[in-house]
Amino acid sequence: MKDLPESVPSAVTELELSQLDLRYEGHRLRQPRLEEGLLSAIAREGIREPLQGVRAGSRAILLDGFKRQRCARQLHLHVVPFASWGTDEASGIVKLLRGSRPHGLHLLEQARFVDELHTVRGLSVAEIAEQLSRSKAWVSLRLGLLAQLTPVVRE
Repeated sequence: MKDLPESVPSAVTELELSQLDLRYEGHRLRQPRLEEGLLSAIAREGIREPLQGVRAGSRAILLDGFKRQRCARQLHLHVVPFASWGTDEASGIVKLLRGSRPHGLHLLEQARFVDELHTVRGLSVAEIAEQLSRSKAWVSLRLGLLAQLTPVVRE
């Protein structure tokens, strides 16, 4: 997996909502109150911050911007701004976890993405820690958190 430099901006393109792959939507927590406010802001001003993810052929795998995507769908917008972090899903997940977003990811969201890197992508705890510039304990804590949750609580 190639490390993505933090400072390299990706070009923003216009993308049809139907081209978005939402496979990671379940990794993100829903926040209805924030989404209501965002819906009214998008209705007034449009989508100001592009949705972000990785490109996989003709599909765009969404990693960040699920609230904006749902709002766009509610407002019957067919095209949204999209910024790609490349073509490798694992690198995109690392970019998301390393990003300095204003609200950051919730602990459970971090845990789900770390688990994705570990179980699905086959990265070791040490590799994940190195890619994220975090300690092995930070990674292990998130993996352990998910392991302790029952499937019902995870959902």
